[in-house]
Amino acid sequence: MRQSKLLAAQLQKRDPNAWTALLREHMEVQDLVVTAVSASPIDPQRKDSPRMKRYLLTLAGQSDPISLLGRHVEPAEAAFYRDIAFRLPHLVPSCHFLHQPETDSKGWAVLDDIPNDVSPDRWSISDVNAIVEKLAHMHATFLNQTSDLVNAGFLHRLDRTEYKWSTLVSEQSVYFEEGPAAVLSEHALSQAGQLAPLFLQAANGLVVMRDLGGWPGILGESHLAAVSDLLDDPVPLLEPLRQLPPTLLHGDPSNRHWQISVFDDQRLTGWQRVAIGPGICDLVSFIEQFGLLENGQEGGLKTRPLWPVNEETIVDTYMLALSQRLGSRINTRAFRQAIPAARCLYVLTNWFPHFATWFEAMPNKYTWQKVNRMASSEFVDTPLHSFMQLRPYLSGVFERFLLAYRSL
Repeated sequence: MRQSKLLAAQLQKRDPNAWTALLREHMEVQDLVVTAVSASPIDPQRKDSPRMKRYLLTLAGQSDPISLLGRHVEPAEAAFYRDIAFRLPHLVPSCHFLHQPETDSKGWAVLDDIPNDVSPDRWSISDVNAIVEKLAHMHATFLNQTSDLVNAGFLHRLDRTEYKWSTLVSEQSVYFEEGPAAVLSEHALSQAGQLAPLFLQAANGLVVMRDLGGWPGILGESHLAAVSDLLDDPVPLLEPLRQLPPTLLHGDPSNRHWQISVFDDQRLTGWQRVAIGPGICDLVSFIEQFGLLENGQEGGLKTRPLWPVNEETIVDTYMLALSQRLGSRINTRAFRQAIPAARCLYVLTNWFPHFATWFEAMPNKYTWQKVNRMASSEFVDTPLHSFMQLRPYLSGVFERFLLAYRSL
C-alpha cells in the first residue's frame, strides 16, 4: 500500500483533485467529485500522541461532507496498516492512503474518522465485554503466526537476543550521563533480551524512588525490594510469559484507544506500540489502565469512580472468547497462571521508567515526604491537584503488583 510522497503532499495541501482520485480508487465510485476540502488540527491527548488533522470533504451533489483523519505514523504502525489491518476489518479503522518512506522516518496515513459516541466513563457491561472479546479474537487470529508478523517488521517484545552493552550505553546515554545510572547485572542483562533498555530505565526509577524514601501510602520498602529482586533476576518474571504462544500485540489497549459508536461498534486505534508477544500482556495492560480516564478539557488523568465489571469478569470473558475461537489449541490455564508475571512486567516497564525521569527535577526528600502526607483537598487550584487525586489508584496498582510478585 506504499504510496507516493507527491500525492501525500497534495492531500495535505487540501487539493480537491487529489482527494477525488483517492476516494474514487478506495470507494470504487468513478463519478465521485470532491469540490472542497477543509482541515482542522486535533489537539493531542498526550505529549506522545501523533500529529493529526480532521479533513472535511465536500462532495458534488451531496449535502453532508465526508470526514477522514490524516496523521503521521511511525514505521511499525505504518507496517501494521500496510500488511495487517485488512485482516481485522471489524476492529481497525480503514486505511485509505499510506505513504511510508523507504527509511525509518515517519509516514503519513489517511484513516476513517471513527465515531466515539460513548466515552469510557459511560461504558456499560456489554461495552466492556465486547471490547474484551474483540481483543481476544485479535489474539486468536494471529496466534503462532510469527513469520507473518516478523515479515511485517514487528519486533518480539520478549525476544531473548542479548542486548549489547555498548548499544545500551549509546542509546540510553542520558541515564549514564545525567541520571543515577543504575547498572543491571550481567545475568539480568542477558535474560532481559530486548527489554534491556526498559529494565535499565526501571532500575534507575528504583534508585530515584529509594532516594526519595519511597512514596507514602503507595510504595514502601516491600514494594521496592520486590522490584529490586525482579531486576536482579528476571527469570521468574519472563519465563511464564515466554512459554505462551506469541501473537499480535497492540501494546497499549487502554481506554483512550477504544472508540465506541452508538451502533455498538468498537474500534481500536493507536497502534504505535504494535509488537509480537503473549496476548496476556495486552489483557493486563487493559486491566491495569481501566481505572484511569482522560480528564477532559482540564487535561491529565482522573480515577474511574465505578467499574461496570470487575477484573475477574474481564479475565473470564477474555478466556472464554479465546476458547471459543481456538478450542483445544489454547491452554487457558497457562494463560491464567501467567497473569502475575504479566502484571509485574507491566509495572516494571511502564511505571518505573516513568519514575526514572524524575531526577531532572527531584524534590527534596523531606519535602516529598511532607507533600505526600497532605490531603488532596489541600492541592485544589494547584498544578499538583490532578496528580494527587491519583494516589488511591496508584496505591492499588502497586498493591496488586506486590501480590503478583509473591505468587510468581
